[in-house]
Amino acid sequence: MRDEPIPYTMTEAESLALRITELERILRHFDRASMDLYLYVRGVLGMPTPDEWQLIREQITEMVDAYGPRNPNR
Repeated sequence: MRDEPIPYTMTEAESLALRITELERILRHFDRASMDLYLYVRGVLGMPTPDEWQLIREQITEMVDAYGPRNPNR
């Protein structure tokens, strides 16, 4: 029997659980941002004005970057 402390190492199950938690948080952010965009676009009557287009572009940028769905931590 050893009296030395056993170094803590994260098991595969623990690391997967942490990853799932992080993905759920990212999906909640993406869902909220996409619903905001959806509701805003539904409220636009006719062709959007330049200011409305700018807001739409900003909302899309909040959700998606060059690599796909945007991580809210970036």
